[in-house]
Amino acid sequence: MKPLRTPFMALTLMLSVTGCGVSVNPSPSSSPSFHSSSPTPSSPISSKQPVSQAPSPTENTLPQISVNTADQTRMQAIDFLSPSQGFLAGCGGIWQTTDGGNAWSSVYSHAANFWGIQFINNKTGWTWSDYTLVATTDGGKSWQVRYHGGSPFISISFTGTHTGYAVMGTPSAPPGSGGPGDGLYETHDGGRHWQVLATPFHPLAVAFWGQQLGWVVGDSRIWHTTDGGKRWSPVYIFGSTVPMAAHITVATPKSIWVILQGGSGMSQTSYTVIHDTPQTGWKVVAAKSTAGAGPAPDAPSDAPKAPELAPGPLAVVNGATFLGGVSSARNLGTTAIWSTQNGGQSWNTYPPIYGANGVPGYAALSFVSQKQGWLVDGLNNTQVLRTLNGGKTWQQIFPPPEPVKSVSFVTQFVGYGLGLPGHPNQIVMTQNGGSRWQPVGRLPASSQWQFDGSGNSLDFTSEANGWVVRQSHLFKTLNGGKSWAMVTLPGWTPQDGLTDVSFIGHSGVVGAPYSNTCWWTADGGQTWNEAQHENFEQALTDINHFVNQEVQRVGQPLEMAGSEGPILWLVFQDQRWVLSVNNGRSWTMHSFPTSLNYAWGALGFTSATDGWLQAVQGMLYHTTNGGISWTPVP
Repeated sequence: MKPLRTPFMALTLMLSVTGCGVSVNPSPSSSPSFHSSSPTPSSPISSKQPVSQAPSPTENTLPQISVNTADQTRMQAIDFLSPSQGFLAGCGGIWQTTDGGNAWSSVYSHAANFWGIQFINNKTGWTWSDYTLVATTDGGKSWQVRYHGGSPFISISFTGTHTGYAVMGTPSAPPGSGGPGDGLYETHDGGRHWQVLATPFHPLAVAFWGQQLGWVVGDSRIWHTTDGGKRWSPVYIFGSTVPMAAHITVATPKSIWVILQGGSGMSQTSYTVIHDTPQTGWKVVAAKSTAGAGPAPDAPSDAPKAPELAPGPLAVVNGATFLGGVSSARNLGTTAIWSTQNGGQSWNTYPPIYGANGVPGYAALSFVSQKQGWLVDGLNNTQVLRTLNGGKTWQQIFPPPEPVKSVSFVTQFVGYGLGLPGHPNQIVMTQNGGSRWQPVGRLPASSQWQFDGSGNSLDFTSEANGWVVRQSHLFKTLNGGKSWAMVTLPGWTPQDGLTDVSFIGHSGVVGAPYSNTCWWTADGGQTWNEAQHENFEQALTDINHFVNQEVQRVGQPLEMAGSEGPILWLVFQDQRWVLSVNNGRSWTMHSFPTSLNYAWGALGFTSATDGWLQAVQGMLYHTTNGGISWTPVP
């Protein structure tokens, strides 16, 4: 059971998309921000006046949480009260689980885009968006709007059933009149009404422990109060550095964590992690400076490194601290979770979680013990991952995971996939057209995944025989993916970066798009021949006479090719593709759905009508009319 007193977090939000809209392929923002981007009201509140409650937006009813709902909804904050009971808050409402996150149901729906959540005990909790605060007093069975106002929440910290503190106003800006942070406010009726507190700073983030002890990041200092905000004293000075945003977590009054966000650029955001204890005082324990974002705020050049290229979530439980980092430019795995058990003196630097793309904010991580925790993830969808070993490994538990990297169908119902979130070497199989996938085997490759190319890494030529490229090695199975053997290619060296494999009939090619060496076979892979001074696309073009003719006719480099009996398909670099149902004697030109926005990952057909298309986020689409239209696989 969760302790009655929990660490109070000043939660701010990092979003890569705006509002609650969902698209198949969002474009990551060039710089993570720490607030949601709901429409701004026309008349912000004055920092000198009490905040009054405004009417609430229209409430709606959410459906039960299905795979399709999870694939189209972005939840942004997670909080578990026990190993079984937890809550998700996000775009349009609140979900609850009672089985540890395997299944979720909707307990509250609202038009707001919630990004923060805090429970102070098993009964009382709040969740909030920019302008709306809702609360529960019965453990999440029912929720009521406590406040809807005209100035956005930037940071909230409740200390009891009635008392709380909030930063409202400008999300982030250089210091000056009215910003950053319009003001620091307090409530004594559970959030229904807020009154401004006089402060000698413009606040960015707030966190309290009890009703007397509080900390605020404001201007170029960390401030502390021991009398409920009546008087403030600086306890840490940044010098001339003014952070653009901040986040505070109070583990105990003797252990305070602060994240300072610096500049942003090139999909990067510099940041600094500071920890305070009576033994060490305020000390920089991790920092990330980047070429695109500049130096980390107030961090010495020899500061310990922080994960990835932008700040992610932070959680503290029973003396252990978990710190997330995000790198939006990384392919098929943007999130890494590190941990420390000694206040940041040393870190367990775990690699990025394979298939975890797009952590939405600081509230995306929740732990109930040093071993068990949950991460909510997703660019424009919801993935819930769980760890049972303190963040060393993660597994997606909701919705049921789909292949991350590649899929290959051999019949209308039977297909194979490569990689599951957290498990890059997992081979999975479906027997119902892609609705459900089950593990069948694992590649004998290192689990230290580094990088996946954008091409096709998996190709099954029958229900028994298949090929996979992983970590620049070629693997083969003869028993439907249950076991795999590494294939020795003549002349291969570790410097040869293999990323793609494709077969058309008995002819196949393995190589990489930007390498001048590849290997080809004309006997189903019994023997392989090295083709020097020829890259993967060139060899793929030469694999079949009719393929070569069509490539010449289209006049575009070939990106991908495949076959199933007389059915052939070719994908070109300009995102057009062609389909032949007669061994390449005639072709039909197609384009990918515009909603994919150049974000397809794999294409395959099992007949003239049935085909599958995998988006880069792992979503699977099916066609029954030869690619004229595509529908998501439920």
